Amino acid sequence: MDEQQVEIRAKVARLSAVRRQLGWSEETCAHELGVTYSTLNRWERGESLPKSQLVLRAIDDFLARHAGTGPASRVDIGGLA
Repeated sequence: MDEQQVEIRAKVARLSAVRRQLGWSEETCAHELGVTYSTLNRWERGESLPKSQLVLRAIDDFLARHAGTGPASRVDIGGLA
């Protein structure tokens, strides 16, 4: 796995942690990102990675808007925050 793939996996892990912290379903989050439920589910299970620069920007935007919100003030994802 190359460095870019490691970075994308970390981004997906953070996305998943923020989604759960917000109490959102995979379906709701997928809709917010403009992808299908099954696509987001495959990312979260590690079966595939987002490849499109547009989708990666959407993930970055989602994290910028939602990280640090929700029931807890900080999302703890095992040192990846």
